[in-house]
Formats: sequence, C-alpha cells, structure tokens
Amino acid sequence: MNRDSKLDKPLEGVEERTVVLRHSEHLQSAAADHIAQEVPIAIAYNGESHAVMMASPIDLNDFAIGFSITERIIDKTADIRAIDIRQASQGITVNIQIGAELMQRLKGKRRQLSGRSGCGICGITELAAALPIIQPLKMAPIPSHSVIDHAVKVLKKNQMLQDQCGAVHCAGVFNASGELLALREDVGRHNALDKLIGSQVNCLQPDFFIVMSSRASHELVAKVAISGIHTLVTISAATSLAIDLAEKTNLNLVGFVRDKRQIIYASAGLA
Repeated sequence: MNRDSKLDKPLEGVEERTVVLRHSEHLQSAAADHIAQEVPIAIAYNGESHAVMMASPIDLNDFAIGFSITERIIDKTADIRAIDIRQASQGITVNIQIGAELMQRLKGKRRQLSGRSGCGICGITELAAALPIIQPLKMAPIPSHSVIDHAVKVLKKNQMLQDQCGAVHCAGVFNASGELLALREDVGRHNALDKLIGSQVNCLQPDFFIVMSSRASHELVAKVAISGIHTLVTISAATSLAIDLAEKTNLNLVGFVRDKRQIIYASAGLA
C-alpha cells in the first residue's frame, strides 16, 4: 500500500486494486491499494487523428485547450469551436473542432506524436519540429527565494492524487505573492502542465509562475514560454536543452528546490 492509513474512497483518476505486500522472503499478504489510472487519450482535430497521449482520464476539457495552445495548433481559446469527449473501447477520444485555416496550418506542420507519460516528443517525424522557434519573452524578475520556497511547500500539500496513490506529477500556478491559483495532476508531467494552462489560459499574467513536481525538460520550458509565463520552478533538475531554451526565451528557470536550496539555471534578472 502507498499509505499507512485506511484507504478512503478513490478520487477521480484513481482506482482500487488488490496487491501483494511482501514483508520478508516467507511472509506476504493481500491488500487493497490505490492505483493511478493511465489510459490512452486519442486527440483529433476536425475528426482527423493527431496524437495519442497516455494520461490520467481527468480534466480532459482543460487538456484539450492547453494541448492545443502549447502545441500552437490554435492561437486563442476562441479558435476552438467545440470539444467532444467520448469513451472508446480502449481509451478516450477527444475531438476538437477548429476553423478550416487552422486545420490547414496544422496539416502543414507534419507533426505526428505518439505520446507517452515520460516523453513529450516521441514520434515527431522531423528533427526541426522537436526544437520549435519561440518568440523571446520580455525580461522579468525572478520570484524571491522565500516566495518560491513557500510555493513549493504549498504545492506538495495540495497534491491530492499523489497523496492517495503516488505515480502522478503535479503542476501549479502561483501569483507573484506565492498564492496558489490552480493545480492539475496527471501521470504525465507534460499533460499536467497542459491541463493547468488549459484551465487558466485566459487568466494568466506574466508575473505568475508555475511550479512542477518533475524535472525540467525542454518541452516544459517551451510550453511555459508559449503560455506567456516568465518563470518555471521544478522540484528536480533541469536538462541542458531546457536551460538552453530558457536562456533563448528569457524564461527564469529554477530547479532542485529542496530544503531551502534552489538552483537558478537561467534568469532574466534577480528580484
């Protein structure tokens, strides 16, 4: 079991399974445990298949919006005419209706994803598509040490799915004072971020910042920069490509935030 306390009713996106607890070579017992659901989410635009992402089957309307924005398939939420979410035999289908011009632009990108919870660019057909050109952000100060330290603690306290079953990532958006505004969880870190951005896309301000429970990959940096947010904070380390992209886009990138220690990988300016 992931938790010592008695199991509560599974949250949405969690299911109960019977597992075996092994205490030693000769002692084991059956027990109930909470398990994070991971299902194929087939994303289509105007009925044409675009990607299959392995994700938690929750907040899928937010996911559709956030994915469409951060993948630059649409420019604004008003570009989405309708979102149709349906249960399929082996997963869930999400069909997003967009205008003819945007659909033609999408076809021109020639980008096909075979999404996985651990990799956001698996299946891209061209190398150039893996390293998109992003307009640099305006220079902005990095949040103070105390604000980031507080935000990370708040994020950890509000990870409900993680607390119940483990195995999920979390993304939260905070205002400049370190107040939590919204939070999303998913088995995939990219999915969690897309869901968060999709839920808040019309409310985001440049001085807000995003905190994530994962490492910082280049794609997370890209998605945050595309959303217009100037700072990304991650609990774990950053990759070299993430740092390179953060520097090119003027994004503040802070990682390895643990026990008051913070590593500033890229910064447009200290507060």
